Amino acid sequence: MSVSDYLLYTGLFVAILVTQLGTRRPDAKRLLLPVAIVAGVGAKYLRAMPGGSMPHLLEVAGVAAGLLFGLASIALIKVRRDESDHRLVTVSGWPYAAVWTAALALRLGFAYGSTHWFTHQLASFSMAHHVPAATYGTAFVLMVLTMITVRTVGVVVRARSAHATINLGGVRVARRLAR
Repeated sequence: MSVSDYLLYTGLFVAILVTQLGTRRPDAKRLLLPVAIVAGVGAKYLRAMPGGSMPHLLEVAGVAAGLLFGLASIALIKVRRDESDHRLVTVSGWPYAAVWTAALALRLGFAYGSTHWFTHQLASFSMAHHVPAATYGTAFVLMVLTMITVRTVGVVVRARSAHATINLGGVRVARRLAR
């Protein structure tokens, strides 16, 4: 990973936390924007997903890790309805930020370690199991995309359970899904 990759992923992480920590009144745009950004950034990794059983297992592991981190993050968000206007309100604090920080630290730690600490071991594993180098990036993109999607769907489901409304103004796709 290049320095620009580290900066990009750290910037996305900071943007996600800044827009979600504390008490928020998210609308459909704010809920869907992180999913769209990660999908857009990850498109280069997801275009040519490596084939083979071991690469697919690593990609599934990325999805599973994203599912676990996503479920942990949604468990740490309070979702309620504002009684004055019935709109969605989310509240998240430092435990939520810790889950996102742990997920980022694991991804960046692996990326850094793969070129500095365990390069030979990873290369040996990859060659022995026919794992193209692109598989690792794909697995991490799938992890982040799954994590953000699970969190977003979880907020929407919990908002519906609380009978909170989500402002769909300006987002045609969201209006269609809400029908």
